[in-house]
Amino acid sequence: MAEKQIDFPPLQKEDRRIAPFMLGLSVVCIVIVVIILLTDLDGPFIGPWG
Repeated sequence: MAEKQIDFPPLQKEDRRIAPFMLGLSVVCIVIVVIILLTDLDGPFIGPWG
């Protein structure tokens, strides 16, 4: 019994704005984590861990 071939739709063309947006979002997240870690050195940690 031959398996049925699945036809996938053609891939959408990648938007040029997506890569810079994701890179910027990653940088923002890294900056937020660094700020949280720096504030943890001389004060209580932000979050439920106290």
